[in-house]
Amino acid sequence: MHDGKLKPSDLNGDLLTTILGDLKGSMKTGYGDSFLDYTANAKSKLQLKQNLYRFSGAKTFQELAKINYFLGNNKSFPDFKKEALKVNQEYNVQYLENEFVTANRSGAMAEKWQKINDQKVLYPNLKYKTVKDNRVREEHRQLHDVIKPIDDAFWDKWYPPNGWRCRCYVTQTDEPATPGTATGEPTPGFHGHVGKSNMTFNEEEHPYFIFPAADAKKIKASFENLKLAEPDYNLVHTNKKAELEVSTWADPYDIEINHKYAKTLVDELGVSVKIKAHSEFIKDRKNPEYEINGLNSDLKSIQSVKGITNGFDAAKTQMGIGKNHYSVVFNLDNLKKVKLADITKQLSNKFSATRGKNIDRVFFIRKGKAVELTRDNILKKEYKALEAML
Repeated sequence: MHDGKLKPSDLNGDLLTTILGDLKGSMKTGYGDSFLDYTANAKSKLQLKQNLYRFSGAKTFQELAKINYFLGNNKSFPDFKKEALKVNQEYNVQYLENEFVTANRSGAMAEKWQKINDQKVLYPNLKYKTVKDNRVREEHRQLHDVIKPIDDAFWDKWYPPNGWRCRCYVTQTDEPATPGTATGEPTPGFHGHVGKSNMTFNEEEHPYFIFPAADAKKIKASFENLKLAEPDYNLVHTNKKAELEVSTWADPYDIEINHKYAKTLVDELGVSVKIKAHSEFIKDRKNPEYEINGLNSDLKSIQSVKGITNGFDAAKTQMGIGKNHYSVVFNLDNLKKVKLADITKQLSNKFSATRGKNIDRVFFIRKGKAVELTRDNILKKEYKALEAML
């Protein structure tokens, strides 16, 4: 920064990932071991991680902007360094301690919310609880033992944590709800319900997310570039032969189906799969969802056998212009009846000595089973494994 090579809006990948690592580790401890188990509640877990990533990016900008302020006085490097280290102490020691605790508590309460919903029929109400010591805030003390239905709007405002280092929690109960409406407000930045919003840090309220208008566009561009350069893969499943990793920036709205079929490929075929980052920078096309054994790939959930040809066409567009090799995964679970001849006819439309040269292999999944066909298998019409699966 002192040499003029880094502007705050450029962000800094090392600083961002260091902040993120601290917060994500704290949240995982609070949530528990199931935080990296994507067989359940995958969308909420992914969104919690994405919120921490965006928060880390916003904090990176604010920290760099404050350091950058001192350059305006043409300080010598030793004087500049002295001021920069003060900012580091402020942001990465003092502030980080509160943020670390908040991430931990939010993880615990987000995980608790999933269990609450699982037992909603037996215990339809929640009771607000404090730890009842002299450190409890007055506005929280007034809520102690308040009971409201799980779906009451009260919890949209007061589901813990409700402030920095808040230690409040809830218990499920079938006791009757208490009358009246609570007064007071949560600490600014804590309006919301982490179990519903999947946000530890409110992106509408937290001051880190307030950017100068002149920098906002550049910050967003820098952030998108970092998502591709630092996709932040998390190992979520493994067996003796292969691994399944999920980028923090995978699409949360497709994560459940993408994870389901990726896991099938890992377990059935022993191929390693990454569910890739979803980026807004790829215009006019949807970016590939998978990386399978190092090659870009995409999942196509087809509704008819003719969808195979359409799936190949869409995949070609998704992979972009060039000679890069790739693969395609077809989910056949939506097809009631499947004939081998119908599938091989579609494959013949796309593979010949001159066609489909960039498609290394094709995967088919049906009812928890998977088959891998190489380009050579298809050209030689070696379909015994596919026929056995159908």
